[in-house]
Amino acid sequence: MEDYLRQYGLVLMLSAVAVIVPASVLVLSQLATRIKARPFRPNPIKYTPYECGMEPERGRWERFNVRYYRFALLFLLFDVEVVFLFPWASRAGAMGWSAFGAILFFTAVMVAGWAYEWKRGGMEWDETLPGASTDDVGSEAAGPVAA
Repeated sequence: MEDYLRQYGLVLMLSAVAVIVPASVLVLSQLATRIKARPFRPNPIKYTPYECGMEPERGRWERFNVRYYRFALLFLLFDVEVVFLFPWASRAGAMGWSAFGAILFFTAVMVAGWAYEWKRGGMEWDETLPGASTDDVGSEAAGPVAA
């Protein structure tokens, strides 16, 4: 029972460190500003929204297109693949054939997901339907014509 409670004590200590360290950094930053150890020169240009070094075209609270999220998720998917492949590649000789089979299966699943996204059109930025012109889309949006 004592070992069981000791594990909760470790979780409690880790939680305390997770709260104290960021809070202390924020408090130190505020103190450094108040004693003029850190420069504080407010400027209206510093507070303008920033878009890749260019003037913003719209306000700050605009909705993003869902394509940004899809590309971000695809990036994370393939980034995680690299995170799993790099340790295996660095120790491939010592891990044996079972690890090689596991990596082959993992890579096959990743390639299948990549092929699915590519076939579905997830790698294309323009999401217009293939074979549909803008005239076709405009006539469908008008609805059926009553005779």
